[in-house]
Amino acid sequence: MFKSNKWLLVLSVIVFIGLLGLSVYYESIVYLYAASALPVAIVIFLPDLGRIQYIRLKPKAGVRFVKQTIGGDPVLTIAFKPGFIRWNHSRKLYFHLNSMGSSESTGAPEAKAAGGSESTEAALAVLPFDLSLHPRKQGWIGIDLPQLAERTRSLSYTTDEVSRLLIRMADLEEAAMKVMVTPGAVTANEGKQLQA
Repeated sequence: MFKSNKWLLVLSVIVFIGLLGLSVYYESIVYLYAASALPVAIVIFLPDLGRIQYIRLKPKAGVRFVKQTIGGDPVLTIAFKPGFIRWNHSRKLYFHLNSMGSSESTGAPEAKAAGGSESTEAALAVLPFDLSLHPRKQGWIGIDLPQLAERTRSLSYTTDEVSRLLIRMADLEEAAMKVMVTPGAVTANEGKQLQA
């Protein structure tokens, strides 16, 4: 939510409380009608928190970033517990470019993801057109979840079984270059961390 929207939300709540106070003080039904119409305006400025999901590296989050080489291509694997991603509620899954700097490096694909069993695990490839930049936060890369979910319809597993997302490093470097070209972008240090 934009900062201006936050202030408009706070202002509209204050005006609502003020109109209720005026209706009680003056015993006026006109102020009461005005106060009852104001929640419609307040709803417009409410944040839509459930539509965006962020990956933040916390010790108990159960998410790992692993750099691997699969078929000769360097790949970033985001491993998580099945059910971590809110497929039905979120439209975008964002992670920060700096989170890749603390990733592990392995030469071969993992047999198991973070905290799951082999029989219910699946990996899903993230293609270049699935990636986008965050419109306001610098250094955050977004993954379009509805596009990934649509792609699983033709596969033998569902999104509930997905425990890894595979992103080619070349695609991430291309997205990082877009970040660096935009004004006020992340520092060149963060772009160097993308190299496998």
